[in-house]
Amino acid sequence: MKIRAYLKYQFHLYMLRWRWLLPIPVGLVLGYWAAKLLQAYLPWDSNAQANALEAFVWAFGKPEIVYYVISILYIYLISGLGLKRFSEQEVLLQLGSRSQWWLGKIIFIFMGTVGYTVLLMAGFFLPVLTQFPLSKEWSPAGQLNGGISLGYATLNGSPTQAFWSILLLLFVGWFAIGLLILIVDLLSQRAWPGYLGGIILIVCSNLGMIEGGPIGGEGISSFFMLQNHLEFTPLWAPTRVIPQVYSWIFWSVWILLCLVTSRIIYKRQNLYAIARREE
Repeated sequence: MKIRAYLKYQFHLYMLRWRWLLPIPVGLVLGYWAAKLLQAYLPWDSNAQANALEAFVWAFGKPEIVYYVISILYIYLISGLGLKRFSEQEVLLQLGSRSQWWLGKIIFIFMGTVGYTVLLMAGFFLPVLTQFPLSKEWSPAGQLNGGISLGYATLNGSPTQAFWSILLLLFVGWFAIGLLILIVDLLSQRAWPGYLGGIILIVCSNLGMIEGGPIGGEGISSFFMLQNHLEFTPLWAPTRVIPQVYSWIFWSVWILLCLVTSRIIYKRQNLYAIARREE
């Protein structure tokens, strides 16, 4: 069995399920909500049209949506991938390589993250683009201090730059969290510990420092807070707490550690013993 066939097999086994359509209605609801809000704050005496990307910046810049809606939905969908041990033994024999078996799982997590992001974006922009066009300029609604409050995004570049900064941070963060969930699933041999661990991680990320203090923390601790790396701006802060380059370093180190750890686990895992225990 080639790795391409293995990925196709995993896709049919894990992703051709009704629950993987959930990002579409969730995106539709968020898009409808954001479009209505943008329309409400657009000055009636202005001839300028609002920007569809501003709706995205508003919706995916809200911590309530980032943590308790789209991230938790991602964790729900990605948890438990690759835990059907009765079939993994046969797959490993056909692949003839634990390295390819492990690589197939990593690629599959990546593909699942891509699929989730694409479905969510498709659902979101469907209602938004029916009312507002894409534009490289901020609209009057986006620049009003008392309007939709896009804050830091409007001062740090164009809507296109804000869109890609927000989306890429979320995507890389989700992929990194997905790899961590895969490790928990492998160690526990159950789907629920990975799901529960992911939920706890997301909730704690939204809480900030235990001892309190400013949003995003301060000093060296701010570099280790997940909210400073998953979001373009942490929680309700009007600006970034740390330079964006440190977020890419943070996620790169996280992903590298997860890759090394998962590789060691896959290399040492005894599928035959696991299958016998599950019987």
